[in-house]
Amino acid sequence: MFNLKQFIADCKNTIDQPEPHLLIKTIVQKAISDPSALRAAISPTGKTLSLKDSIIFRSQSLTILAVVTPPGMRTPAHDHQMWAVIGVYDGEEPNDFFLDGEDELKKKSEKVIGEGDVTALNGKAIHAISNPLDRKCYAIHVYGGDIVNQPNRSMWNPKTLEREPYDIEQLGLYVRDMSERKATS
Repeated sequence: MFNLKQFIADCKNTIDQPEPHLLIKTIVQKAISDPSALRAAISPTGKTLSLKDSIIFRSQSLTILAVVTPPGMRTPAHDHQMWAVIGVYDGEEPNDFFLDGEDELKKKSEKVIGEGDVTALNGKAIHAISNPLDRKCYAIHVYGGDIVNQPNRSMWNPKTLEREPYDIEQLGLYVRDMSERKATS
């Protein structure tokens, strides 16, 4: 059965190890193997969580988020400037991965992280996520730092594909616009 305190402790204990994201990938895989217990421990109400409410644990070296992605949601391309581990325990989270070329952002690959899947992103990854399903997607995201206060993050304007400083409020406007556009097309 999933134990939130133990999950946090296990993640914290990997930070000083070589390649902690690979160790955390295994920890997250175990956590999502019991979706009912995980859901009960991190979101007893089942409501969509705000960023503030989605933070399970946060320090300078580690952030753990309970991410709920509504149906039809899409994000613009963005980076984290730190490694990340994503584990989906209900739904699916398609990811588009990009290269930041000299002249423009170029899509390089895509990967659907489905229910029961875990993936690790390196600190240089640029991606965009979506939820094409007609139900919410539930996932655990673990980051190798303080994702909320990472000063060097970037996002790309979805209309111009120009790099911009990461701004959570502007990102929210882009998400709303991209999601509404998708719903009406």
